Amino acid sequence: MSAKPGLRVYFVPHAGGLLSGSLIDHGGGLFSPPPPSAIGRNIDEVQRQLEALLQRAIAQEPRTLDRYLWDVTFATREVTVEVHPQVAQEKRLVIGAREIPLRLTYAWSALKKGGFRVVLPRFGWSFVVESLEIAPEVLRQAVSTMLLGESAGALMEFQRFGDEWVSEWTPKALDGGSDEEEGEELAREFPTVTAVADEWVERVARRRLPMPVGEDPALGDLVTLVSRRPLPSVLLVGPSGVGKTSLVRRLARSLLVERRAHPERHVPRMWSTSATRMIAGMTYVGMWQERCLALVKELSHEGDLLFVDRLVPLLQAQPDGGSIGEVLLPAAREGTLAVIAECTRPELEACRRRFGGLLEVFQVVSVEEPATPAVLRFIPTYAQRKLPRTTMPPSAVRRMATHLATLQRDSAFPGKAVRFLDWIAASQDPTDTTARTLSPREVSSRFARFSGIPEELIADEHAVTPEALAATLQRSVIGQDAACASAARVLARLKAGLNDPDRPVGTLLFLGPTGVGKTELARAMAAYLFGDPARMIRLDMSEYMFAGSGQRLLAVGQGSQSLATKVRERPLSLVLFDEIEKAHPEVFDLLLGMLGEGRLTDAFGTSVDCRMTVVVMTSNLGVSESRAVGFGEGIAGDSATRAARRHFRPEFFNRLDQVIGFNALTPVDVLKIVDLEITKAEGRAGLQRRRVTLSVSAGARARLADLGWHPTRGARPLQRVIEERVIAPVAAYLAAHPSVKDAVLSVDAEARVSEGALL
Repeated sequence: MSAKPGLRVYFVPHAGGLLSGSLIDHGGGLFSPPPPSAIGRNIDEVQRQLEALLQRAIAQEPRTLDRYLWDVTFATREVTVEVHPQVAQEKRLVIGAREIPLRLTYAWSALKKGGFRVVLPRFGWSFVVESLEIAPEVLRQAVSTMLLGESAGALMEFQRFGDEWVSEWTPKALDGGSDEEEGEELAREFPTVTAVADEWVERVARRRLPMPVGEDPALGDLVTLVSRRPLPSVLLVGPSGVGKTSLVRRLARSLLVERRAHPERHVPRMWSTSATRMIAGMTYVGMWQERCLALVKELSHEGDLLFVDRLVPLLQAQPDGGSIGEVLLPAAREGTLAVIAECTRPELEACRRRFGGLLEVFQVVSVEEPATPAVLRFIPTYAQRKLPRTTMPPSAVRRMATHLATLQRDSAFPGKAVRFLDWIAASQDPTDTTARTLSPREVSSRFARFSGIPEELIADEHAVTPEALAATLQRSVIGQDAACASAARVLARLKAGLNDPDRPVGTLLFLGPTGVGKTELARAMAAYLFGDPARMIRLDMSEYMFAGSGQRLLAVGQGSQSLATKVRERPLSLVLFDEIEKAHPEVFDLLLGMLGEGRLTDAFGTSVDCRMTVVVMTSNLGVSESRAVGFGEGIAGDSATRAARRHFRPEFFNRLDQVIGFNALTPVDVLKIVDLEITKAEGRAGLQRRRVTLSVSAGARARLADLGWHPTRGARPLQRVIEERVIAPVAAYLAAHPSVKDAVLSVDAEARVSEGALL
């Protein structure tokens, strides 16, 4: 497969919309340096970094380029590798019996003299095989051997976030062209800086850096600070979404204005980077420190500004124990380097406690959330930029501000208004030139689709009663009418806007026997509130019984599936703590902040906003253990409250909005659940495709109800029984009679299936 000579870049999508790219080389030997790699938000950003890295390498060794030039086209294929991870067994680390499947992508190309070159960029492997058919087996043997006994956490580094691919690329520098002479001069003068940062003042001059809408009162303070000599380091402090990065962009524009007005003066450049970009591709011990030291050396005494985005990643320890801040901030303290960073107020307080000496270098500039009048001016101004053919009357602007203020409390204005208006603009047809007016009702409808919250809960035009909400929940939860009514009152409080804005939407404790519908009611609430039962985050507290469990709930990082990570990804969600009484005491300490202030905060002060979550906890407290749980055995509301008050600490119990007792199911309830589960089964793809209806006889339904109820597990066995006595026989019948369509299949008490009329 011949192609134009040039570079080949292997792209890998990552979490958070990031993209990494690494050059494919011919394999320079065991001690050759790794090929250049970079990470960014898009292909252009990655390629700019790769080009700068390549130019630096060529300047040191002109023959470097030969390692990365190809005249063939690479295609990609996938291979699944089974790996035995490391597990703990009786306090020993052993190789586990269970296999974890990894989906890996490899690149390949046919060779002119026969054979195929196979490249696995994630491992830095390149080899030639006689036949492409043996490549998967060769890779399985090599990868499974290399990763044998690795921890499950280490294997998460190979998690896929999208398709990987190889792209042909010829940078302008290799074609003999260039952007501008100034850009080339910067690359020669600052090879490390240009490899990991963008010069924002120059980007503003070229109109490549979008400017924020409106003005920011904090800009004057920031301009005054950076006019001092030597340049001070500045820390912008404010809530997420308030516009800290936008303020830095405004500063870049201000510096450009000064540069044009006073060309004889030295006006600071502004280099924008992040902790992730500074250490991208630095895989070996000492590499990232060497890059950061080179960056400090190039910027020392230059009178430029280095914008590093968020402060916390700068201070967090890298795998080898050091932090980027320990390299950069001493130079800032000496006045040879000026750094601009940003953080929230809780992050600043936590970092001061842990890294007080490092933070003394910063001058703090507070960035406050704009007041309501400023927000009402900003929304139509930004809407005019993004939706030029759409008119928003003042009533629609107020409706939008109200929805965002009350239902998107995890971030501040104007950031959340920008995200919502960007979403509206992206959802419209760009070829539609029709003039429109966005009414308040249309704003509510769009916001409902944007957030997943039902429109009837947020739009003033829709009237919803607690009884109607309870009826909706009762369609999914059988035999718990009182519990559904109590849950509906929490939803009605949200509809009326009377929920505490500084706490979760609702904090409910469900008490009752096993298998009576506690989890099902939580799932029904999630489905109604957010349009999808998957918006329920379920945590089994039997997995959080030991010391250290609290920190597991707050863990962050690649592959993390902690509570903090899940709520940060989906602020609008229902969090279910199953069997809450089993949790370790430090988990309850953590939940005090979540239930009382609506926040989870880690050791770095990074907060996860939980004020738009519904918190549900389940427990068997109060159910008598002296007799088996059976029909008619339940727990009344007063008994549930007494049981919870006896078990939980007063400061925890007092943070609960409501304790809801669940009844044990009656025989009639179990029959209704049978009907509900059979109705769900009829919606399966195989039956829908054949237009087949199920008819389960009364005797079969009674038999299912009898087998599906357990004295201690309630109705939990029912789904398994229906699978065994209804779904499995029907599946066997359809497999034996593939021509059956537009029919009614009857199932009797003995699980026999026949084709016939509805019973």
